[in-house]
Amino acid sequence: MNQKPTYDELVAKVQQLQTIHEQLSIIMESLPIIPYTRRADGDFAITYLGKSVETITGYTAEQFMADPDFWIKHVHPDDRSRVSAELQLLVNEGIQRREYRLQVADGSYKWLSSSSRLIRDADSSNNDHIVGMVQDISEEKRMKQEADVHMQQVIQADKLASLGEVVAGVAHEINNPNSFITYNIPLLEESWEIFVPIIRDHMKRNPGSRHGNITLEELTGEMGEIIQAIRTGSDRINKIVANLKDFARLDESAPSTMVDFNKVITDTLTIVGAQARKSVGRIELELADNLPGFHGHFQKLEQVMANLIMNAVQAVPEKEKGKIAIRTRVNLRLHSVVAEVEDNGRGMEPQVMERIFEPFFTTRRSSGGTGLGLSVSYGLVQEHMGRIGVFSRPGLGTKFTVILPIDRRQSRLDLRPTILCIDEDPATLVRLHSFFAKVENLPAKSIASHEEVVAFLQDHPEVDMVLCDMLRHEAAGQTALANIKRRFPLLPVLCLADPAEEERWSAGLDFRPDFFLARPLKLEKLASIIKTTGRLRI
Repeated sequence: MNQKPTYDELVAKVQQLQTIHEQLSIIMESLPIIPYTRRADGDFAITYLGKSVETITGYTAEQFMADPDFWIKHVHPDDRSRVSAELQLLVNEGIQRREYRLQVADGSYKWLSSSSRLIRDADSSNNDHIVGMVQDISEEKRMKQEADVHMQQVIQADKLASLGEVVAGVAHEINNPNSFITYNIPLLEESWEIFVPIIRDHMKRNPGSRHGNITLEELTGEMGEIIQAIRTGSDRINKIVANLKDFARLDESAPSTMVDFNKVITDTLTIVGAQARKSVGRIELELADNLPGFHGHFQKLEQVMANLIMNAVQAVPEKEKGKIAIRTRVNLRLHSVVAEVEDNGRGMEPQVMERIFEPFFTTRRSSGGTGLGLSVSYGLVQEHMGRIGVFSRPGLGTKFTVILPIDRRQSRLDLRPTILCIDEDPATLVRLHSFFAKVENLPAKSIASHEEVVAFLQDHPEVDMVLCDMLRHEAAGQTALANIKRRFPLLPVLCLADPAEEERWSAGLDFRPDFFLARPLKLEKLASIIKTTGRLRI
């Protein structure tokens, strides 16, 4: 017969259990996870939540347990219906892992990963419950977002390198038979010039002579055009082969010399300027004085600028209103030379802009576009350890930005699309940082004059969107907005304002923000605007 434990033994057992409980509590609270239990029916009320929830979310465990709807109310609206449905499925599936966004105490959203398991009670289904743990994966998501940006850059570079090997062989195979055509066209022309008098003499002696379905008169009239068409076609093939060779980097022997980028632009305009002025009403040059030189390949950079200028020319639909602005400046922050080619042409949709540097992608194939010019330019800039970016807005125009490091030994420029916030409140900044990889802030108190806003944008060519409040103060107010829109006409400016303020602030102004957003900022609305306008492709 088993003896009942003594009082002292029971006390020892209780103390042992308390010690184990305390140790487990310390371990659980020290881990970067939130353990929890909740009911498996009805309102799925949370019955236990680890104290680490306060560190991760800013809310206490009691707040979640006191109100059964507290948790689901704080799930991001876009995730709420999905998460609720998954919770119902868990009862049938027994085990589940899900990710969702939860609004934390400071107003921002954090990405959480939840692993859950259903624990069934053998005696009564009313006692079934769910156990699980939640982990903050916001940093993991942010790093993945940045990694995706870098991966796209790697994929583009690898795509160019791999395709270059194929293109090199194709260019060689095309060039050989076309060389035979090119070299024999002059002989064909000389031969035809010899035959023309003979044929005409024969026509005088035998009027109405025919050969098959064509008269000799028709033959002499058309043969010259046919030979010229052959020459034009051969020249076109030679041009394509030259582009293919450039793409494949066959000419690596070009010497690296000290480059004056202003001279690159002026020499490029000497070559393509006359052609450009036939289609564009005005070409504006803003070349910085004392632009520092750097080591590079003059002819390759000349080719980059020629491609960008002619791309801008082809984007301008009306000559009289067409304008191209070409600018250079030094960027001390990036220790680089910056060149811009901006047009006021038809612009591009975001989906087109995303593919603009892809080899053989073109929107002008029917008019002879090969889709190689911009991909070649992308590769040549990469070869100089630089970056090339494009931003475009349909109906407004396109701007290409080339950033070339002065010292090619410095690390590759790490730039990504950035939202500039001017005088934004901390809550808005926190929310933006939780959703976007790169956000910059320019406090109004640090702005001595409205010119400093433009200077900031020039120093940060990666900025593709400006978010501001009503900007009532003088330094960053309406004058700053006007300067931004004059200098950066394509840059979207978003203003946070109440509807009444929007109407009052917009009345009678020459320049107004592109979009007005109500406070508090709704990230869903901002995401919708970004989807419409697109982001800088760099």
